[in-house]
Amino acid sequence: MKKIKNSCNSCKWGWLLLTLIILLAGFLRIWNLNNVPYGFNADEAAFGYNAYSLIETGRDEHGQSFPINFKSFADYKPGLFVYLVLPFVKLLGLNVWAVRLPAALLGTLAVFILMLLVRDLFGEKKLTNPLSLIAGFFLAVSPWHLHFGRGGWEAGVATVFVLIGVWFFIKALRYHFYFVIPSVFFFILSIYAYHTTRLITPLMIIGLAILYWPKIFKKANLKWILITVIGGLVILIPFIIDFLGPAGLSRFAGVGIFSDAGPFWWTNELRGQHVDHWALSVRLLHNRFVAYGLVFVKNWFSHFNGNFLFILGDLIERSKVPDMGQMYLFDIPFVLFGFYFLFLKRPSNWKLLIFWLLLAPVAAAMTYQSPSALRANNMVIPMIVISAYGALNILEWIKKKAKIFKVIFYLVLLVFIPWNIGRYLYQYHVVYPKTYPFAWEYGFEQIVDYVKGVEGNYESIYVSEKLDQPYVMFLFYLKYPPAVFQKEVVLTPRDKFNYSTVRDFGKYHFRSVDWQSLKNEPNSLVVGVEGEIPANAKILKNIYFSNGGLAWQIAETEN
Repeated sequence: MKKIKNSCNSCKWGWLLLTLIILLAGFLRIWNLNNVPYGFNADEAAFGYNAYSLIETGRDEHGQSFPINFKSFADYKPGLFVYLVLPFVKLLGLNVWAVRLPAALLGTLAVFILMLLVRDLFGEKKLTNPLSLIAGFFLAVSPWHLHFGRGGWEAGVATVFVLIGVWFFIKALRYHFYFVIPSVFFFILSIYAYHTTRLITPLMIIGLAILYWPKIFKKANLKWILITVIGGLVILIPFIIDFLGPAGLSRFAGVGIFSDAGPFWWTNELRGQHVDHWALSVRLLHNRFVAYGLVFVKNWFSHFNGNFLFILGDLIERSKVPDMGQMYLFDIPFVLFGFYFLFLKRPSNWKLLIFWLLLAPVAAAMTYQSPSALRANNMVIPMIVISAYGALNILEWIKKKAKIFKVIFYLVLLVFIPWNIGRYLYQYHVVYPKTYPFAWEYGFEQIVDYVKGVEGNYESIYVSEKLDQPYVMFLFYLKYPPAVFQKEVVLTPRDKFNYSTVRDFGKYHFRSVDWQSLKNEPNSLVVGVEGEIPANAKILKNIYFSNGGLAWQIAETEN
């Protein structure tokens, strides 16, 4: 009887911890979401405005009726995130909350799904087992997962769908094979959600089939296989048709490693060092396949670099927090021991974790921006599970040691882990906006708020294009009528990064601010960043960053 009572008490404590972990995950992702990240970037504005356009007109900003991929800046954004945002825009209006909340809620859900996955991966009976709870807590506070769970990031959403797809697949093998149907459904959703999962997800499915073919053969029957394959193909038909059009290669053409001509010219230079640079032996040694292959391998390995993972993080300011890696310092020993114990004990499904980890950076390695926390976002799941596995095994090992040793270890743990988490939250909420003030294109809300009040006094309003896609920021904050914009929209030719933009709509014009040529424009307003408008101009308003630096200036022309 006493044993049963202790078991019940333990179960209650487990469910309490699980509930607290999920509440913590939700709080960290949703609190102050409209203000942090500091600002609002052009991609977020494009998601929101296209959802608004669909609500108002049934068409996107370019007049396409409910597209699979949104033309946007000619980058053909995968459309699923727009459709996730749409009901929130309908309920909450066109604002920052509506765009960011879907990703934050799905990020919170991911914490719960991860605990379910860990339970089934390691063959545990209870959801409240220690490993699931540790993994859930680590993901709840993970810098990598938190960063892409706040803000309108479609990459984080795609990661959630891959996670759910893997969980249902493991359930299909552990319980009943019909769980493979929702598994395939969520895998397909991930393909609709983000560019990189169009490569990662098919490779994941192939990898799962290879890793588990004996179990699949044993569990499956022709009925469920046919339902899964036919159903999956039907859902994929719109994507396949659209993928054969301009949306198919547009993104990769802009950021893929082949858009960087450096390796090509380096190959020619190496060939030029030989007397006969067209000789077969020379061409075998120095060719584009070798050059770009080496770039891919270097990029792939860069995602496992300690500086990227634990010290400095991503290179892109929007994707990083100052002086923080993608994971915590306390993860270093946990990850190392996690690998050690995985290979030592080889628990059930350990090969899947290794495969997932090796697969996750593949798509990111095919771009010239590496390492990329954004495009390799899927790495966070196996890394967290491995870290949690290492932590649990260390704790079990410590239990066998002398009491004084255990006390010292737990004290260090209780100080070091909260310090790491507290430092990250401080860096993210306080230091980040002051260190990288332009990372999230701060200031457009304040600009538009001012301009709306005075636009009737001016014939033309010129806005600097110093930051990405200013036109969509104005569309968003003005709530510019989509039906009107669809008649005005004209995309520019693609730039060197394969993007286009809109130069004009209504009385708004977006271009480089040349004050000498603009100052004589009659009855005009000019919006520029620091240095674009001279001090002797008639400046109507200054907009400042949180660190006190000058962000934007709004001035009136002389005539």
